[in-house]
Amino acid sequence: MSNDALKPDLHAIQKSVVDVLTQVRDLMNYASQKLESSNGKELRYAEHAKSIENEITKVKNLELRMAISAPMKAGKSTIINAIVGKDILPSRYSKYH
Repeated sequence: MSNDALKPDLHAIQKSVVDVLTQVRDLMNYASQKLESSNGKELRYAEHAKSIENEITKVKNLELRMAISAPMKAGKSTIINAIVGKDILPSRYSKYH
């Protein structure tokens, strides 16, 4: 089996996530428009829609924040390289290959 067979189709996953987030954002906007109460719930839905729009932008730009913490020589650089799909950080494994 080739390595390419194991790699996910990043663009397809990205599109799927954007599609789902867009649907959720649209539902929040719809709820915001339909709710006409004085208790401020419609404002909360509008705020959620704006927050989701920010997340859509992050997904489109492939922005990700992730904390990785481990003792020395535990493979932090190796896991980051694996997540990114490139050897961008030096690792023990990359020294020998």
